[in-house]
Amino acid sequence: MPDAAERTQLHLAPGEPVLQLARTTYDSTDRPIQADLMVMPAGRQQVRYEIRLGGSSRPG
Repeated sequence: MPDAAERTQLHLAPGEPVLQLARTTYDSTDRPIQADLMVMPAGRQQVRYEIRLGGSSRPG
């Protein structure tokens, strides 16, 4: 559930949940190059990912 700041910033109704998505992007040598933490209204989102899996040893 969102905290008070998230509720205000996302214009959420009382009791409206959020979806929290954590993502790390790696380069071709498995070195992390970007980390994201996204918080969005759960009822207003549709998430779709297309990920190319290659020689990485990291799980997809």
